[in-house]
Amino acid sequence: MEKQIKREEIYNGKILKVVKDDVYVDNGNTTIREVVLHNGGACIAIKNEDKFYLVSQYRYAQQRDLLEFPAGKIEIGENPEETILREAQEETGYSVKNLKSFGYIVPTGGYSSERIYLYYAQADKKVGQHFDADENLKLQAYTFAELKQMVKDGVIVDGKTIALMYYIQMEGLDE
Repeated sequence: MEKQIKREEIYNGKILKVVKDDVYVDNGNTTIREVVLHNGGACIAIKNEDKFYLVSQYRYAQQRDLLEFPAGKIEIGENPEETILREAQEETGYSVKNLKSFGYIVPTGGYSSERIYLYYAQADKKVGQHFDADENLKLQAYTFAELKQMVKDGVIVDGKTIALMYYIQMEGLDE
């Protein structure tokens, strides 16, 4: 187990903080660990009859549109379930029912504290979308077979979406 000796804050922004830690490692030596601290996020697969909702949005860091299950960051004081219920409504315009949790994934464990909590639900009532000021999303619906083909073809490359698809298939919720 590594033990922190000293921490230096490098950057503190809107969604993440970057720190540089001096640490003792197991063999008695010291080294530096650069860490991105992040509140985490939540992602949901919402099924409506035989189709799943995804959103297409421009991701600046990737310089392209990505097709993803709806997701959002966990706000301070919010738990993952509160986050995903809020995000589901904001991004798809639907409330949800029969919410099922699959736990969380660690997308980049080598340098980030981020956890993304994964959920599945069925669409319930149409309540209308409410985007954040900096969001421009396009809602789309696909069968699970179409989603699998899009992963195979490299159209869907988002890790949390692919991980959530795996859980859906394992649980037999893809039919």
